[in-house]
This record gives sequence, C-alpha cells and structure tokens, in this order.
Amino acid sequence: MLCKRSIHHFARPLTLISGKTLPAFTLAYETYGQLNEARDNAILLCHGLTATPHAAGEDAGPEVPKGWWNMAIGHNKVLDTDRWFIICIGALGGFCGSTGPASINPETDRPYGLSFPVVTISDMVNTMKQLTDILAIERYHCLIGGCMGGFQVLDWLVRYPEKVGSSIIMGATARTSAHSLALWEVVRRAIVLDPDFHGGDYYDKKPPKAGISLGTMFGMLVWMSREVMEKKFGRSLCAGSHTPAYSLEPEFAIQKFLSTIEDAPKGPFDANSFIYLTKAMDYFDLEHDHGSLEAAFAQVKGKTLLVSFDSDWRYPQEEVDKIRLALEANQAPVEHRCLHSDFGHGAFLYDFHNGLDSLIEKFLS
Repeated sequence: MLCKRSIHHFARPLTLISGKTLPAFTLAYETYGQLNEARDNAILLCHGLTATPHAAGEDAGPEVPKGWWNMAIGHNKVLDTDRWFIICIGALGGFCGSTGPASINPETDRPYGLSFPVVTISDMVNTMKQLTDILAIERYHCLIGGCMGGFQVLDWLVRYPEKVGSSIIMGATARTSAHSLALWEVVRRAIVLDPDFHGGDYYDKKPPKAGISLGTMFGMLVWMSREVMEKKFGRSLCAGSHTPAYSLEPEFAIQKFLSTIEDAPKGPFDANSFIYLTKAMDYFDLEHDHGSLEAAFAQVKGKTLLVSFDSDWRYPQEEVDKIRLALEANQAPVEHRCLHSDFGHGAFLYDFHNGLDSLIEKFLS
C-alpha cells in the first residue's frame, strides 16, 4: 500500500464562521494508493472525533499507532488501494498536525491554547475544500465519514454538492441533540476542572491527565452499549476473586477496567483540541442553518448511503432517517440501512466486519 504523509501550509488568512480570522493555517493529511490519470478515483475519508489523518497502517509504536480504519483500507480490502486513491485530512482545530490550539500563535510565539478561535464543522469543510483544489481534484468519487466525520460529509453535501460523486455517512445525524450537548459539556468540565489544566496553558507543563482520564472513562460509557458491558463484564469480580472483599476499592471487573484506563486515547491527543472539536459538533444543526433539511439538500444529486446502528442511542436510526426523507424529497438517490451491533456508536470502528464492510463494498462497486 502506497502511503504518503503530507502537510500543506496556507499563507493566506482564513475567515471563520464566527467572524474571527486565522492569519494562516496548516492541514496535515495522508494519502493511500495512487490518483489515476483521469483523477476520478479519489475518496475523501473524514475522520471521527478522536482520530487523526492516520487512517491506515500497522502499529509502529506509541508515536504511530495502527491506523484507525486499518481494517478497511489496503490491498484487497473494502477500500482497495489498488483501485482507490484515499485521502484523510486532519480536521482544523484537531491534534494531528493541522492548525489547532497547540499551534503557535504568531502574535505571541506561544501555543494558542484557549485563545484559539472557535471553529465549526463548516470551517473544517472549507479548509478541506481548499486543499482539494490544491490537489486538483475536481470531484470525489465518494466521501466517507462516521461520527464527526459524518457531520463533515453532510456539510460537504450542502456546501459543495458538485464536488461529491457519492457519499457514505455512518453514525451521524443532521444535528447535535440536546442529550449530546449535555454529554460533551460534562466531558469538557471534567478536563477544565483538572488543576493541571491551567486555563488551557499547559503545553510547557504536565498535561491535565486526571481530567482526560475522567473524560475518557465517561466517553467509554457513551460509546459502549449496555449490552456489550453486560456481555464483556457482567457482575464478575476482579481477576482471581470469587468473593467480595467489601472494601472501597474497585471490586467488579467493569470498575477495575474503568480505573485502569490511561490518561488518553492511544496516539496523539490534546485536551484543548478535544474541547474545540466537541464545541464544533455542538453547533452542527443543518435544519436551523438552512430552514429545513429539504432546503439544505436541494442541490444534492449523487447517491448516498446512510448507515445507523440499532444500539447507537446517541445517533438513533429514526434521526438518521430524517436525512433519507429530505434527500428523497429532492429526488436524490439514497439508501438507509440500520445494522445490528452491540457496539453502539463505535460500531463503524469496532464492528466493521459485521455487515458494514459488505455494504460499503457493494455501494462502491
């Protein structure tokens, strides 16, 4: 598999949806496979919340972990790199080499921290579009994304429908619900209240490990469904124990599992970026921004595959189906498939070979 890591620096100012301006910005991205002579085999893969442009590749140590969708990308895989040219671009505001809170503010020569302006999903898509123009890709064969990446694909459909040949959207709805707004606020508060957070100015100090750890534990409750927890842990006591000790220490396997979760996801992670990326998701609401979903998707022509999961209580199938109805109202070809999985919102990452793989392969054929 031909893999290339690149960084492109844009020296021109970037005006954000908020009205604020970045004097310049950088996007990190990885590509897999080769762009053909007709330049019509490109697939844009939009990463999820805690992922990076490193979508494929085997584990090369803590600095370069296995690609987050390695099971899908490569020779003879669903996204066959002998056929497709796959691009994964790091989101603006993220922690992967693209400009974000950890980047140096040219006005202070220090990391932006919380002085970084708030970005939106549309800001991310705007920068991706600019890089797409630099790469001279007139039209993507397909855009694929789950979670935050699914939000980005939806925004592409609204803002640049002429650039999208087809799209696959997994575990994403047309807006962020009040319930998700509350969940993200709790996780952000866990980070901000860590004494080591220092108002976001921790880059020359130790990171807010306790806050990140608590947020990670809470995130596990969000991602892993009740059924999976019951199957995996049940009420089993910690390894080697058969009777409770009646102590205040973790005694059940699920409690021990949560207590041993380390301070961050594997690979790069920045607490400030997590705050900014979840805030970007907070603001995502296509119906509010365009008056209706039908109006939002008025210019969409390419076919769309919507995938929901029956155990994903954050992005339930009935909310995903609203996208189908709006696209159908505009006579755009669309299919919505709800797959069974015990992995909840994480199914597109952790249960890929339980039907999602064949759905994508058939859609791209």
